[in-house]
Amino acid sequence: MSQHNFKAPQRQRGVTLVIVLLLLIVVTLLGLAAMRGSILQERMAGNVTARGIAFQNAESALRIAEEWLRDADPTVPSSGCSGGVCAMPVDGAAPAYEASNFWYTTGNYRAISVDDESNIAMLRYTIESLGEGTASATSSGPSECLGAEGDDAGCVGSDGAATVRNYRITAIAATDNGAEVVLQSTFQMP
Repeated sequence: MSQHNFKAPQRQRGVTLVIVLLLLIVVTLLGLAAMRGSILQERMAGNVTARGIAFQNAESALRIAEEWLRDADPTVPSSGCSGGVCAMPVDGAAPAYEASNFWYTTGNYRAISVDDESNIAMLRYTIESLGEGTASATSSGPSECLGAEGDDAGCVGSDGAATVRNYRITAIAATDNGAEVVLQSTFQMP
């Protein structure tokens, strides 16, 4: 018979524990990165939605301004702005709406009331005179030159051209979370 020497097991050194802890840290970092990416995507989606809402409201403000301009046919001040209607800028001067605090100075703009439940913080427009010009039969149409009845009557004379008044309408819409959209349109009236 042979004798076998059996050694007593050696003490464990904890290598397995260190490896498991390192793997746990890696998995935690991956989870945190995924969470951060998801939060960023959620914020981006919210911002896109807010910008879309602001855009739609600014577009609505343009249409309201066109209707008001057609119905009210306001007198253009000789200089500056009054009641949301601004005089034509002097040659080389910046448009009125580019002035600092323009949208926060009463008289420069016309405000549109919004529903308290909407997240629109500001909805305003201003109308700026661009002077008189002519509308020819080829360039004028219902969307470019509207009379008081909402049609193009009076915009194009029998000779194919008529004098029209040109306006630039600038609308601004801002949401509660900071999305802001500025839109412009040009408008002609006989």
